[in-house]
Amino acid sequence: MVRRTAFVDPDHVRERLVSLIRIPSVTGQEDAAVGQVANWLQQLDVEVDYWNDGIASLQKDPRYPGHEVERAWAPVAVGVLRGEQPGPSVLLTGHIDVVPPGDYSRWRDEPFSGVARGDRIFGCGAGDMKAGLVAAMVAFEAFAESGRNFPGRVIFAAVPAEEDSGLGTLAAIRGGWEADVCIVPEPTVQNGYPELVIAHAGAMSLKVEVPGKSAHASKRLQGESALDHFLTVYKAMREDERRVNEGETHPLMKVHPLPYATNVGTIRGGLWSSSVMDSLEAQVRVGVALNETIEQAEQRFRSVIDEFIREDPWLSDHPPKISRLASGFGSARTAEDHPLVHALGESAEEEFRRAPTVAAAPYGCDMSGWVRHANTPTVVYGPGEIDLAHAPNESVSLETTYKVARTLVKTTERLLEMDADDLRLRRQPA
Repeated sequence: MVRRTAFVDPDHVRERLVSLIRIPSVTGQEDAAVGQVANWLQQLDVEVDYWNDGIASLQKDPRYPGHEVERAWAPVAVGVLRGEQPGPSVLLTGHIDVVPPGDYSRWRDEPFSGVARGDRIFGCGAGDMKAGLVAAMVAFEAFAESGRNFPGRVIFAAVPAEEDSGLGTLAAIRGGWEADVCIVPEPTVQNGYPELVIAHAGAMSLKVEVPGKSAHASKRLQGESALDHFLTVYKAMREDERRVNEGETHPLMKVHPLPYATNVGTIRGGLWSSSVMDSLEAQVRVGVALNETIEQAEQRFRSVIDEFIREDPWLSDHPPKISRLASGFGSARTAEDHPLVHALGESAEEEFRRAPTVAAAPYGCDMSGWVRHANTPTVVYGPGEIDLAHAPNESVSLETTYKVARTLVKTTERLLEMDADDLRLRRQPA
């Protein structure tokens, strides 16, 4: 009997990847790319679910994470394969959206060219995460082309909006496409080999508005500079960051020099150089620890701000206004001894001839949605390199993408042979 991994062809991987890179899919503009994936799925003998979840409906969902990019809907494409016997459901899923390419002059080639040089395929979103999405789809295709002689279900889902808070994964969950286990092939390559990520930090976006009092610049002392008072608030942010990182106990998170980063991304304030700044607005990214929810992280952040301004004569009477822009990703983790971790580790070792490093990530991703909203054990394992993501001349290894696709096939085969009840019983609260 022909092994299912024989249906994973490196030329096919390359063709799919280059084709997908050449469809610009900046977050908020994913329709064409999701439509292409849906077309590919419709060429297979599989069930296809392709729909747009309207933003108005998503905003009414209590799990709505917020969004920062204007959109009318979230397009989702799902393929489903049902085996000949009952068994567990395995989900392979990834996001199709990419960040804007930025200044084109910093790119060696057109950002959406899909140019190949040796083993590397270049393009905006190549590693984050069109290569991972293609690896998952090619693995799904291997099952579609090799018969239905397996138990359970294999599900493939292409979602939008990961770069904008994970709205697409919520849409997929709302569509009813849950599973017993899930693999998200986000970029995890370090030192040439994909790591097996079983936990990641969370993040949320907050708006901090600091009030001041205007005065003529020549009479600066008669005013209250919002910039000066923001510096007090900024010191509080750094103290909050220090405390949450010093308090981390998870050994895989402690490997990182800064597991939970707080970053001031934008600052706007003032009207005129000759006027004391009367207001300042900052947009801030705040890390969410493994042991807390987004709500708890926000309360932690607010408490330290309150502590710092309590003795400040101006800020104690004119406190900053803090509001949430987007919930973004909560933190997430799956137990290291879960069968999903073992199955993927064994499969990766067969393919790469070395056991993958089990790791945790300091950034958020769609794993959070599946763990927290669908209560699905999830891991992250993919061919891209996070160090090259969101940057000019982004690229990915074709060989690694091919090997990850084969690893996903083997992992899915192992998981489908397991007892679905055992996988479900190993679920844990987020």
